[in-house]
Amino acid sequence: MRAALLILSLSLLSGVSMAASGWQECRQLANDSQRLACYDEYAAMLERKNRPPGKEEQKAAFGLPKTSPADELEGIQAVIRKIEKSARGQRTLYLDNGQIWRQLGSSSQPRLKSGKQIIIERGALGSYVLKPADSNRSMRVKRLR
Repeated sequence: MRAALLILSLSLLSGVSMAASGWQECRQLANDSQRLACYDEYAAMLERKNRPPGKEEQKAAFGLPKTSPADELEGIQAVIRKIEKSARGQRTLYLDNGQIWRQLGSSSQPRLKSGKQIIIERGALGSYVLKPADSNRSMRVKRLR
């Protein structure tokens, strides 16, 4: 909780200092139309920066650290494009959405193959659980990319 408040405070302070420097640059312009255009451009930049993330941004960021726009998303669905198996028996899954996930542990369950629809959901304590869309068998996974 304290860490979250600290991060929020630091981000607000950095935003305020950045805003102050941007507005000061615009204020120094002598020409009225250039100064107004500078203010408009800077205000538009702040609006873009502060807008809430869209659904596609949330999907793309799912599985990344908690500071990502996917914090509100509970899970994703995807199709396995390719599976690689390591010497230790862990599988690396390449999904159709471009994400790469690695199995944690060496259990052979669930049975997975290319072209299979899967669901990845949030688990306990910040973990992620992968399961086939047509099964209740699951395995813990970690996002690589």
